[in-house]
Amino acid sequence: MEGKILNYSISLVLCILLAIPLQAQNRNPSASQGKNPPKTDKKEKKPQIEYPLYNGISIGVDLWGLGNKALGSDFLSTEMAVDVNLKNRFFPIAELGYGSTDTWNDKGIHYKSNAPYFRIGMDYNALFNKQHGHMLLVGLRYAASSFKYDVEALSLDDPIGGVVGNPNLEDEIWSGSLPYNYKGMKGSMQWAEFCVGIRAHVWKELYMGWALRFKFKLSASSDKYGDPWYVPGFGKYGSNTLGITYTIIYKLPF
Repeated sequence: MEGKILNYSISLVLCILLAIPLQAQNRNPSASQGKNPPKTDKKEKKPQIEYPLYNGISIGVDLWGLGNKALGSDFLSTEMAVDVNLKNRFFPIAELGYGSTDTWNDKGIHYKSNAPYFRIGMDYNALFNKQHGHMLLVGLRYAASSFKYDVEALSLDDPIGGVVGNPNLEDEIWSGSLPYNYKGMKGSMQWAEFCVGIRAHVWKELYMGWALRFKFKLSASSDKYGDPWYVPGFGKYGSNTLGITYTIIYKLPF
């Protein structure tokens, strides 16, 4: 009895082993004919999105300068920007802002200045072929500002000698401290900016964006009595500097 069961079991296993390759050949007829299966592309290229030339106008307001001042910065600035979306790739842009400062430094010198500034340039969207609405922007700007500034050195009241000048402004040639108080001095600056930032789609026509601005002085003029300490739109007077903007942007419905 056990021999019959063993024989039946061996026969069943052989039948199963023979049936497996037959089923495989039936599922792949080209293999039984000795032909290679047709090759198919695993990755199909997605068709590129074609945007029209004009895709709307956006208006943005920078909040970084206002927030920075509220946190204790010596500078106050705010600006508006208008750009045109061309094929979701190129963004000609114009920016108009206002910067000011009115502060004393630790050496007792008072500096005051306020003036408008402007920038014009172009941004390029590296994610122009995406539909999620987010953008990675790189761009260039030309910027300029013409301004006036006041510089005043704090006088000291000496109980013996009376009112004297600021000891931080000692004359190296003739010695002694000289009074320093000049108002309405004129200055100007032109500079270039390299910008990189992101613009995220928040809700419907509302966007928000961060940008880093690398600023390089092109030319500058100052008054004969002293260089400016602060340039509206540029920052501290120097050859180059870094700026940040945080912008709320609304895309107009036309």
